[in-house]
Amino acid sequence: MMCSDIPSSEVFRKEVILKEASDKATQADPVVTVVTVCFNPLREGREALFLKNLESVQQQKGVALEHLIVDGGSDDGTLEFLQQYNNVCHNIRILSKSDSGIYEAMNRGIALARGKYVIFLNSDDYYHSSDGLAFSVKALEESDCSFTFAPVLPKGAHTRFTHYHHPQRRLHKLFVTSVIPHPSMMYRRTVLMEIGGYDQAYRLAADYDMTLRLVAAGRKGYFLNRCFATFVVGGFSTQDENKELELKEKIQIVRNAHRKAFGTELSEQESAFLVTKGWYPRKNLSLYVASQQLVSRAFCGLPKGLAYQIVRRFNYAKYYLKCFISF
Repeated sequence: MMCSDIPSSEVFRKEVILKEASDKATQADPVVTVVTVCFNPLREGREALFLKNLESVQQQKGVALEHLIVDGGSDDGTLEFLQQYNNVCHNIRILSKSDSGIYEAMNRGIALARGKYVIFLNSDDYYHSSDGLAFSVKALEESDCSFTFAPVLPKGAHTRFTHYHHPQRRLHKLFVTSVIPHPSMMYRRTVLMEIGGYDQAYRLAADYDMTLRLVAAGRKGYFLNRCFATFVVGGFSTQDENKELELKEKIQIVRNAHRKAFGTELSEQESAFLVTKGWYPRKNLSLYVASQQLVSRAFCGLPKGLAYQIVRRFNYAKYYLKCFISF
């Protein structure tokens, strides 16, 4: 099921619960829909994080928004908890129905969003800055880009030097590994609808597939050098029993992306090498060059200072040399 297949009049297991902001000025048509997909978010002591998620959305300033909570049929008291929540500055819509997994729920969020722009915030994640969404909207309004992304602050693991902090430095690896932190990505809803939303054939890596499909289709992304989202490390895809499945999905995603973007048919073994090693072997260096040309056209808002350009060229040269000396 793609997001375009979900009717706006879909009947949900529970009645739609609408909480309206008391300030009439905030009840205008939303510019942004924040979609939070959840299933039993209160279980295992996660109530505090879920509350932080709700509060951080309500504290956003400078933009009209709605918080669309797509619940998968929780039985841990989530709906009762949401009904009791009363610190409402922006409208909240709670939609509850069982689903096949996170990406069906996210597609449902895309289909039912009322905002011009859509951003996803998982129930354990939150915004630590109150102006991040307003700046993301500004970047999209002033550019022809289809989505924005920004650094995010990881929490819960030793992540001092991860791509979450500096995603702009790792874009040259985009076609071999996921480098864009999704909690900070804001999309034009029309673009998500046109591309068909998330591919539900993938259970764990459809967000990476989405990014590569957008770039391969010529859509542009805007880098916003403003860290406003906190990402709690962990979750479904990081569980040991799911790592093998995630690897298999990424191998297939990388194969598909190279076919669509460069017209190159990689074998499963070649794609597995790219995903597991993180670099192109010497025989595929032309693909790395082609990917850099595509990336240079696909992303806007990157730093232009001399120091950044020197570091960028040095890192790319080092990576190219690493690929060249490999078998």
